[in-house]
Amino acid sequence: MGVIVGLEGGGTKTGCAVLDAQGALLAYGQGGPANLNFVSEAQQRESFETAIESALKGISEPVLALGYTVAGTFANWEWVLKRLGNPQAFAVEETRMAFVSTGADVAHGLAIVAGTGSVISAFVSDRLARTVGGWGALIGDEGSAYDLARHGLQLAVRSWDGRESPSQLVNAVQAFFGISDLRELIPLLYQRGMPRHELARFATHVLETAESGDALAQQLVVERATVLARDALACARGVFEPQEPLWVALTGGMFRQPSLFQKTFEEVFSREFPRAHYHTPLMEPAVAVARIAWRRYCADSA
Repeated sequence: MGVIVGLEGGGTKTGCAVLDAQGALLAYGQGGPANLNFVSEAQQRESFETAIESALKGISEPVLALGYTVAGTFANWEWVLKRLGNPQAFAVEETRMAFVSTGADVAHGLAIVAGTGSVISAFVSDRLARTVGGWGALIGDEGSAYDLARHGLQLAVRSWDGRESPSQLVNAVQAFFGISDLRELIPLLYQRGMPRHELARFATHVLETAESGDALAQQLVVERATVLARDALACARGVFEPQEPLWVALTGGMFRQPSLFQKTFEEVFSREFPRAHYHTPLMEPAVAVARIAWRRYCADSA
């Protein structure tokens, strides 16, 4: 007997799931961020080790296979494999992981990942057909948590100095950063600096401000959700017919709970694909990675 390990390194956190030989979840562990575009290799390794150590605590069975994925870039998987006893390894695309996390056994449809960053892929009969986005925070990541947080900060400071109408976004910034004068953001962001995954957490406060009825926040949420939906349409066109039933996986922190953001995305996308069916995750990303690795391991062993 043995176990299957799934390791998923995200822009905000790392997850590690352990399945038994029958595919049942045994344990789950968590570590810090792992995207090398924004953290050091040492930080990535620490995040991986923390998640692996937590998940495998008390498990003595050998690791039969490892499924792995990491957001945005690459990772040095050699030490991970060595750490686990050099099991069979399966690379998993981030968007395939996202699709499976919504309960689909076969990836066929559209997978939208809108977490700290964003990326969209179209799958046809389990084959990756097209990917758009995934360009990182400087030139992409439209509709991501970081994107919404950054635009929310911009609107808040514009409201603060009178360039926009009064908005509760100002109060949200004050509460989130623990400041009273918004000009305190200048040394906080430019001198001391704030990691991208930490700044992305402000997106939750932007969504909450919009849900409370703040007009400026609502306009922003609708705008960024519309941009993401248009990117999804660009990915879907030419791959799927507008009238065919379409599984759309909505994953990442921006879809963690129903909101104006999700409502807007679905409304914009459904205008062109009216038979789209929207699905949100039923499991942690690392569990989906482990399930994919388990299926591939079983197929190879048959």
